[in-house]
Amino acid sequence: MRSILTLISCLLFSVSIYGQKNKSDDEISAQDKILLQKFWKDFTDAVTRNDKEKIKTLCDFPIYCRPCLYYIKNKNSNLVTLKVTRDLFQKKYYKVFFEKELKADIKKHQKFTIQFFHPYFNKEANIHGISFLYTLIPPSKTWEGAQGMVSLEKIGGKFKITGIDMVP
Repeated sequence: MRSILTLISCLLFSVSIYGQKNKSDDEISAQDKILLQKFWKDFTDAVTRNDKEKIKTLCDFPIYCRPCLYYIKNKNSNLVTLKVTRDLFQKKYYKVFFEKELKADIKKHQKFTIQFFHPYFNKEANIHGISFLYTLIPPSKTWEGAQGMVSLEKIGGKFKITGIDMVP
């Protein structure tokens, strides 16, 4: 009985050691950290100065934008997200980047820190893109609020905004 328990313990220990995913697969590469730092500087400067032309250069159109639904006149639509083209962005949906909640979070995180960014993965468990969160609706006594999530992908050697979503 003792040998069976020892064998099972060794088996479980080896599974736990060898079954662990290599942590380096989850980490953002040094090159991507440099690109993210450049993106963050450009993004924070553009948001702070309300520079919609600069923001436009940081997007890969079309972007998919959940908070943009607040700018639609017909609130009874069944849309979950809005496909924002370059023209629609230019007309009115650029405003999502200049809202006071995003500006407040940018002011708090003006200095680049890699911990602010979170990789997300594709089906093969490879890093597919990177996102960062900001307060979209502050919490209240009756609701936990909501966060905006800006999704980035590396396109043409630069990080570009591909979408904005909401996390309740």
